[in-house]
Amino acid sequence: MMDKNIEKKIITSGKYEDVIEIKDHYYLISKKQQVVVMPYIIDAKGLLDKIGVIKDYNYVFEKYDYTLLNDYINQDDGTNLVAANRILYNAIKINIKDATEWMYLGNLYNTLTSDSPISLYCVNLTDVEIPKFESSEMKKESIDFKMVNSSIVITSDDTLLLASYLRLFNYFYVNSLQKD
Repeated sequence: MMDKNIEKKIITSGKYEDVIEIKDHYYLISKKQQVVVMPYIIDAKGLLDKIGVIKDYNYVFEKYDYTLLNDYINQDDGTNLVAANRILYNAIKINIKDATEWMYLGNLYNTLTSDSPISLYCVNLTDVEIPKFESSEMKKESIDFKMVNSSIVITSDDTLLLASYLRLFNYFYVNSLQKD
């Protein structure tokens, strides 16, 4: 909770976030809660093999980079998990209704001033046939989804991708220790 004596000034207001100024610093404050989805595949040894990512444009660095599926929670979404499944379906036309295939990885906050969590979910697509999209289908409004080797994730600069992967990796690591 922010100290009530600290003066904050709204610089601009948008549909999804506000830009505020506090003590000569600018912050983005989300108006809607976000959900991030990390699809994954495990190999025959039970290790993380592939991670589902999208290529999205970074307007600051003016280049494309990998990140995770993400969107805001809608009023029609009954729960965060329903929102996560909607995000997955809208991106790659896969509907995973079995809740045991999903795992909640916790929340992240993108700044210390944020009061809007980003909910992290992952979904096991090991035994699911992932549709192939033709490049001719790829239009501006569609996404560039692919399953990449999990070793690529560690080289990413995207905090959502790294945090989600490390939390999932930790889950697999702790479970492997408990089996011994």
